[in-house]
Amino acid sequence: MIFKWALILFGTLAIGLLVLSKLLAALNPPRPGRRPSAILRQVERALRWSVLIPAVLAVLLLLLAMLPGP
Repeated sequence: MIFKWALILFGTLAIGLLVLSKLLAALNPPRPGRRPSAILRQVERALRWSVLIPAVLAVLLLLLAMLPGP
C-alpha cells in the first residue's frame, strides 16, 4: 500500500517539476551565451533526480521479479 503511494508521490512530483521547469524556461529564457538562471538549474536538477531514482528502482524491481523462484 505504501509503495503504491510512494510511486504516486514520485510521479506527481516529477510531473510538477517538469511543468515548473518548462514554465520558468518560457518566462525567463537565457540570452545567447549566458547560463540559465539558478532557479531553473535547481528545478532541472531536482527533476533529473526525481525521474532517475524511481527509474533505477523500477529496473531493480523488474530484475528481482524476473529471478527464477525456488
